[in-house]
Amino acid sequence: MITGGENVWPEPVERILRGDPRIADVAVVGRPSAEWGSELVAVIELTAPGRLPRLEELRDLVKAELPAPHAPRHLLVVDELPRTALGKPRRDLIRRLASAG
Repeated sequence: MITGGENVWPEPVERILRGDPRIADVAVVGRPSAEWGSELVAVIELTAPGRLPRLEELRDLVKAELPAPHAPRHLLVVDELPRTALGKPRRDLIRRLASAG
């Protein structure tokens, strides 16, 4: 994904966000943006209801290890990430969720 002129790979961002004990799983996708090209959306499953992290907390977590453009600009909580029969995240469906949410 390209955001603000920076090429961002989702895997390093996802690895960092999975380190938060409130996050069971995460997928990072791009949402189209006229200003930035893409805005990063962290689509997360929570480990327990009511343990919602704030977007700014997650942005700070990412910025502690990666440049600022890698920090998600949006947060979307889902009950379960869409997956293939083999358990891999369905990024096409996750992108649709992120664009609608």
